[in-house]
Amino acid sequence: MREKLLPLGRKFAMLPDEIKAKYEHPYSLWSFGWSHGKEKLQGRPDFAKGSYYANPLENVPFKDEAIVKEWPTFAHPNIWPEEDMPELEPAFMKLGKLVVDVGMLVGKLCDEFVSKHTKDEKIITLLETIRKSKVTKARLLHYFSKTKKQLELERESPRKGEDMFSSWCGWHNDHGSLTGLVPAIYFDDKSDQRLSCSPDPDAGLYIRSRRGRLVKATTPPGTSLLYQIGETAQILSGGIMQATPHAVRGAGIPNISRTTFAVFMEPNFDEFMRAPKDRLPGDAQTTESASKLPSGVPPIKIRWGTKECPFTTCNFGTFTKETLKHYH
Repeated sequence: MREKLLPLGRKFAMLPDEIKAKYEHPYSLWSFGWSHGKEKLQGRPDFAKGSYYANPLENVPFKDEAIVKEWPTFAHPNIWPEEDMPELEPAFMKLGKLVVDVGMLVGKLCDEFVSKHTKDEKIITLLETIRKSKVTKARLLHYFSKTKKQLELERESPRKGEDMFSSWCGWHNDHGSLTGLVPAIYFDDKSDQRLSCSPDPDAGLYIRSRRGRLVKATTPPGTSLLYQIGETAQILSGGIMQATPHAVRGAGIPNISRTTFAVFMEPNFDEFMRAPKDRLPGDAQTTESASKLPSGVPPIKIRWGTKECPFTTCNFGTFTKETLKHYH
C-alpha cells in the first residue's frame, strides 16, 4: 500500500501550479485537498512541503449542510483530483484505513497504561475516541528538494539551535489524539529516480524527548508503521501520556525530495476535552514540561483552560480553532 501511495504524493506535487490550484480549499483553511505555503511554523510560512488532505474513512462524513458550514475543517466532503490523478483516491483511502485499524490496537494498549495511573474508571479512552470519530484526517506530504544554490545560501546564513533540525518541517505538536506515520520514501529529482534511503544520514524526523533531549527518530529495517501521541491524548489522560514535539530536517544534498503519509486520529468536534477526575488541569502540561517544548510550539495552557476553551466545557472543535490560530 505504501509503494502505491507515496510516489503519488511526489507526482501530484510536481504537477503545474494551475492544476494543483484546482484542488485548494481556502474555506476549510486548506484542510481538504492541496495545501502549500498556507501553514506557519516558527512564525514563517511553510513552503518546504506540500500536502494533500482527506478523510481516509469517509468521503462524505456529514450530510447536514449546517454542520459542514460551521465546521468546514472537519466536516467538508473530500476533494479528489479525479480528472488529473484518479488513482490517488483508492490508494489514499486504502492505506489510511489500515493505519486507523492498527491505531485502534495501539490505542487499546495506551488505555491500559493510562488506567494504571488514574483511579477514574470513566476516562475518555483513546480506543473509543478513534472508533467513534467521523473526522479522522490523513495527510500525504511531499517535501520539496533544494538546488545547490539554495543550499549554499542556507549555509551562508545558517540556522542555529533547533532551527537546524526543522528545514523541511518546523517544530510542532500534533493537536489530535494519535498520529500514525508511514516511513518516508526519498527521490533524486535530477535523475527522477526512487532512492533506497536518504543519501544524507542527518536528514529525516527528529523529536524532542520529555526531558528536552533531541533525538533522531530512526526507523528500524522492516518497520511498516510508527505512532506518536498528540495533545488531545495528553489532555484526556491528564498528562499521563505526552505529545511528541517533532520536526523534519531537510537533506543537505541538492535535488533530494521526500514523501510520507500521516493519519491524524482525533475526536469528533463536539467531544469534550475532559481530563481524569483525579488529575488537575495543570497536570496535563506542567510548567517544567512546557519549558522543554521547542521554540515556537504553543503550550497547551494558552489554548485549553482559557476563556475561549474552558477546562470544563471545551470541545475538540474549539480546541482545534484555538490551535489553528497559532499555525495559520
